[in-house]
Amino acid sequence: MDAGPYQRQSAYSAAGDYPLVINPDEIADDGDDGFTPAPNGKSASHNARAIPAAAAGGAAGGGLFGLFKSKKADNPSYGPVPGAGLEAGEKSRWVKPTPGGGSRKRGWIVGLALAFIVVGAIVGGAVGGTLGNRENEAPDTTKSASSDTESNGDLNKDSSEIKDLMNNPDLHKVFPGMDYTPWGVQYPLCLKYPPSQNNVTRDVAVLSQLTNTVRLYGTDCNQTEMVLHAIDRLELKDMKVWLGVWIDSNDTTNDRQIKQLYKVLDDTKDLSIFKGAIVGNEALYRAGNDIASAKKKLISYMDDVRNHFKEKNYDLPIATSDLGDNWKEDLVTATDLVMSNVHPFFAGVTAKEAASWTWNFWNQNDVPLTKGTNKKQVISEVGWPSGGGNDCGSNNKCTDDTSGSVAGIDEMNQFMSDWICQALENGTDYFWFEAFDEPWKVQYNTKDENWEDKWGLMDAARKLKPGLKIPDCGGKTAA
Repeated sequence: MDAGPYQRQSAYSAAGDYPLVINPDEIADDGDDGFTPAPNGKSASHNARAIPAAAAGGAAGGGLFGLFKSKKADNPSYGPVPGAGLEAGEKSRWVKPTPGGGSRKRGWIVGLALAFIVVGAIVGGAVGGTLGNRENEAPDTTKSASSDTESNGDLNKDSSEIKDLMNNPDLHKVFPGMDYTPWGVQYPLCLKYPPSQNNVTRDVAVLSQLTNTVRLYGTDCNQTEMVLHAIDRLELKDMKVWLGVWIDSNDTTNDRQIKQLYKVLDDTKDLSIFKGAIVGNEALYRAGNDIASAKKKLISYMDDVRNHFKEKNYDLPIATSDLGDNWKEDLVTATDLVMSNVHPFFAGVTAKEAASWTWNFWNQNDVPLTKGTNKKQVISEVGWPSGGGNDCGSNNKCTDDTSGSVAGIDEMNQFMSDWICQALENGTDYFWFEAFDEPWKVQYNTKDENWEDKWGLMDAARKLKPGLKIPDCGGKTAA
């Protein structure tokens, strides 16, 4: 699976089914989780650029085109960047199994590498002071989840540190939704080093000042249960959750994720807290040249979940999220919502052009697919990195460090300033990627591309990045 900054791969990837610190032959392997190098020696994030995704506006039908203005937006010749129509032209690392069991062996090696990174963060200290479990303002990487609970109890809305987290004047509830993966939910490493409930509660306390809707990507390591527990402890009556199920080429992963989804629903007394279930994120993109069979398999999983919901009388929509160019009529038919990921940063446009590019790309590629239906369009990922280099679009190498999409605080502020309040005003439904940096993704950075771990509004210690300004939109808040 490619390691693009919005792939969320290591939390639930096929590699996640390999033991990270135990014998690789002890894990069930169904043989469909092949591991091959990235094509042409390119980094995974380079490949991710080849197919920019499209955004969606929940309240935007006709008449709203061009609300996000820029010089290029006013130019009728401006369209998607080169390569936007390639669909799944870039091959995934995990597309096809290699002969002779090589996939398992390589997966184990990669798993070990990830283990060293994550375990090092847990027991050995932090890289740059941020690879901890975000327990305090300066993360203490030596504390375990159990010691945290022993020291602080089960945090709730009346806990002093929670009150501090929920009283940050620099945070504004202007985001319709926020993408979120708790720290430490990489499977099976979490079996040995469980994630901390209190850390999730701290995260949700911060998230509650940004949004009323949280999107999860998977069910491993009790992450859904921890988020629900946090919402309960914080008494957040308006907070809703989009359930996530990670789908990839490994049936073991998929079956485990779906089984846990069903358990979560069975154990939840009031299902009104859920807005729906997103089955798979960019599963088609990761399929490479095998997109047809991947789509068939993805739709089959969606149908299975929908049938189970009907049997249980769960009145919840079923969706999947993928790049804008991967949405076609057959996939639209199979889902209750169209959820598209868009990252203007990988289009090679400047921050000043990013909002208009996002809006126009969605109008040109996704809006027509739901014309004449009552299916809602949602952008399931959009954001901008705060540092790490610049990107000049598909197959284009930047000639200098100021060309194209430049990662930085000023650029992030520019995009937020142009996008957030206008989207709030016109009712565009989207999820911001993301609230917190994910430092474990440093392993996917390359010499020239160092943004994988820098997409958060805040650092890993929940501190708003210096100089970053979240618009308050005149006091208007997201529903």
